[in-house]
Amino acid sequence: MRVLLSLWRNRPLLVELVRRDIRSRFAGARFGLLWSLINPVVQLVSYGVIFGYVYASNRTADSGAFVASLFCGLWPWWAFQEGTMRGLGAIVEQAGLLKKVPLRAEVCVLAAVTASFLLQMLGFVIFVVVFHLLGLAPISPRWLALPAIMLLGLGLSTGLGLVLAPIYLVVRDTLHVMNAVFTVWFFASPVLYGIEALPERLRPLAAINPVVGLIGLYRFAVLGSEAPSAAAILVSVATVLAGWMAGSVLFSRLEGVLDEYW
Repeated sequence: MRVLLSLWRNRPLLVELVRRDIRSRFAGARFGLLWSLINPVVQLVSYGVIFGYVYASNRTADSGAFVASLFCGLWPWWAFQEGTMRGLGAIVEQAGLLKKVPLRAEVCVLAAVTASFLLQMLGFVIFVVVFHLLGLAPISPRWLALPAIMLLGLGLSTGLGLVLAPIYLVVRDTLHVMNAVFTVWFFASPVLYGIEALPERLRPLAAINPVVGLIGLYRFAVLGSEAPSAAAILVSVATVLAGWMAGSVLFSRLEGVLDEYW
């Protein structure tokens, strides 16, 4: 609650930091915000062609439906990974601002995560419309759950960012460790495949992965796939709460001593 109250009191500054973060990413770029859409589209098309068409002969499922399912796995994952990694480096990147302005460092983390998340979700919404026009994602009342699911994803990235940012400030190797962790985490998560593709004995183990419930909810809301288990959803929510609580503890320990680590 201390973190949330701090963010609420600093909400005008938070909004300004988000705007500055987005503008700085595309400063001088001819296509500006379009780059936030172009790069993910290239990756989606690449994965779609390889797994949806090149290896289509090994599967009986419709390739179009597979690409739509792939989209509902990749885009939430990109939002989660990019948001977390941006949050990880937020305090170090905003060191100059934090030295000059009496600002709580948590605000910088949330601003960095939110900026990344908004850009990714903009692309996600655009492609939901595209897949609807292609007949792969019919309009459904389940779409009404998307804002809550997106909020869960934002909370998950922010929670991990709040934990990792103070650690990265003290131990700079954290960045390289997390790059390796996310590589393994990507293939251990049902991004390129559905949870049903895993052997039965591995599914309970997969349920402890907080991304499983998140991606399952996206596929359920957009495509009408089977809803993730209550256990998987509970793990996602519990990870959000644990991340925010642990991050609050870490930031409280850094309060007043940040200058020692610049």
